[in-house]
Amino acid sequence: MFEFEKEFVGLLREFQRKRALAHLVLIGSWCLPVYREHYPIRRFAFTTSDIDFSIQRPRDLRRRSGISLQESLTKLGYVPKSGILSKAEKYIPAPDSESNSLSIEFLCEPGRNTSEPYHLPGLGIVANPVPYQKILLENLMTLTYKKISVQLPQPAVWAIHKIAISQLRKGKDRELKMIKDMDNALVVLNWLGKEKILLEADHFKGKFKKLFLKGLQIMKIKYEI
Repeated sequence: MFEFEKEFVGLLREFQRKRALAHLVLIGSWCLPVYREHYPIRRFAFTTSDIDFSIQRPRDLRRRSGISLQESLTKLGYVPKSGILSKAEKYIPAPDSESNSLSIEFLCEPGRNTSEPYHLPGLGIVANPVPYQKILLENLMTLTYKKISVQLPQPAVWAIHKIAISQLRKGKDRELKMIKDMDNALVVLNWLGKEKILLEADHFKGKFKKLFLKGLQIMKIKYEI
């Protein structure tokens, strides 16, 4: 069992009960436990406490009220926390919560000339715009985790994305976050093989492809792949 797995499954069950999973795509490091449920991935160290979901078609969810994920998360013992500068919002364990350890963040592809968070009445949450979400959302699959159907990116694309975004990390924790991205991508790369990853990466172009190649070069030195 992975650390925090019980809490993670509890969140998925609540989102399933609220019929929210049709709008959500699991994109962060928690994709790894889901992949391992179905594929012959070797055991790996995993202590990630951040869960990231990307929102499908966020514009559709700005025009109507509906599912209230904030209400559900509050009942489960989480509270929203906004960043001072970035205006980013994530849900963290409430101060009086003794059983919660995870934080949950909802992301989306930035709109045209828009960097402001998306207020989504359709889900009752705020989604934070982050570049290159579209790459993940255009390469989806559905897998089950503890009998819950979850949408997530295809493994090769997920690993390529992790390697690319590792080069976009900023702030005082930049180095630590970059290494974490690469460590996670390495799990899939060791399973699928570098040739498969490179073949899939040939479908991408522009700045994203350059970021991937830069990250891969660092991984070649760090991990001797």
